[in-house]
Amino acid sequence: MALHRLSELDKWELEHQDQDIRERPLVSATGAEAGVIKDLMVDLDDKRVAAVVTSLGEAYAVQDLEIREDRVVAYEGPISGGTSLDLAARPGRPGAYSGNVVQPRT
Repeated sequence: MALHRLSELDKWELEHQDQDIRERPLVSATGAEAGVIKDLMVDLDDKRVAAVVTSLGEAYAVQDLEIREDRVVAYEGPISGGTSLDLAARPGRPGAYSGNVVQPRT
């Protein structure tokens, strides 16, 4: 799976803009600050957001995130491996962010 930053994909956009979580603070399950979500990592084969990148340069798998009204909670630590990550084997948490769908711009 090759991941791409949504900010660098001129011909792609989120299907539902109201689910864009960029610029929201990211915190751990204990409330520790983990930065602000700056970009979304997209798997173009699945047409879904697979991970987020924070202002600290760390990536978090969407399966480990829960979106709340004022912040996003990460229940697992950052993932590593740059833009090629094996996220398919990671189990999702109940109520986890399922990853927004992306579509070609019209």
